[in-house]
Amino acid sequence: MSENERTNTFCGTPEYLAPELLIGQGYTKTVDWWTLGVLLYEMMTGLPPFYDENTNEMYRKILQDELKFPEDVSPVAKSLLRGLLTREPNERLGNNGSEEIKNHPFFASIDWRKLNQKKLQPPYKPPVVSAYDTQNFDDEFTSEVPQESIVDESQISSTMQEQFVGFTYNPANEHMGESYTGTSLL
Repeated sequence: MSENERTNTFCGTPEYLAPELLIGQGYTKTVDWWTLGVLLYEMMTGLPPFYDENTNEMYRKILQDELKFPEDVSPVAKSLLRGLLTREPNERLGNNGSEEIKNHPFFASIDWRKLNQKKLQPPYKPPVVSAYDTQNFDDEFTSEVPQESIVDESQISSTMQEQFVGFTYNPANEHMGESYTGTSLL
């Protein structure tokens, strides 16, 4: 999808869907900035901003409810979240490119050049014993039995396949149970 190209596909996790997607008006890449806002809000507060157990009610809230914040969210964080969670896509923070977001005061302490060069140390590094170490994941998820979603290769266009060039897939893995061994990347 190019910078200003629009699409109409209805897809995504309900909590993270942007208003323009819900009303079917077509959308651009600015939906990703909305989703970033939802993710940041959830990381700061523990729940997505318009969460409701009832999906239809959640959609209504996404479209209509005022954005509310717990008291402990800082003013600069509120400013960032309000910008990202602006319902009008053309007014949303990031609509004019990622530099808008990177230049927001919330990110003032980040040296983006060093981050891009992977020269910044993270504030927390979880202990990891091996590539298969799951001690940092909740048992709720690690006790689930993995299931593959196999798609008939003939149903996947070459254009779709090209999007995954360079990705690696390790089919047989003792920690993942029996895995698909097809040659396709999907």
